[in-house]
Amino acid sequence: MRCMMARRLGVSLSLAAGACVSSAAGASGLSFEDVVENHVAAVTARDLDALVATVTHGDRLLLIFPDGRRTDSRSDYLAFHRDWFADPGWTMEFERIALDAGAGYGHALYLTTFDQDGSGPQAPRSSWLSLGFRLERGQWRLVHDQNTRIAAAQ
Repeated sequence: MRCMMARRLGVSLSLAAGACVSSAAGASGLSFEDVVENHVAAVTARDLDALVATVTHGDRLLLIFPDGRRTDSRSDYLAFHRDWFADPGWTMEFERIALDAGAGYGHALYLTTFDQDGSGPQAPRSSWLSLGFRLERGQWRLVHDQNTRIAAAQ
């Protein structure tokens, strides 16, 4: 009983220290930063299994597209990515702008450059990619993914 209480206290203290992103490790041993980087790498590699390992276990996962459309479920999120990853033509680059994690929620902001057909600099689009992660069962899991297109003039 005493060990269990000490373990709970240790978990509480480690969660409270979550504001320090690099050491905000969940029970999985992966830090918030590690999970975010794994998520981005999964997108870049078109690796659906690796992506699944970073998303919520729950049914609700918000995905907001650059044109304002949205989906609300984990199954819709994964179906979109399954189809998108099957297209070998696109490229996407990520530049991390911000990363911050608290006791149970973390946020990452990226500037992305997306090229639909990989043909080069004549047609890429830039967007802000905002990713929200929640600590679930000791693991950081994606619960919100929003892409906001940046006008070409900016």
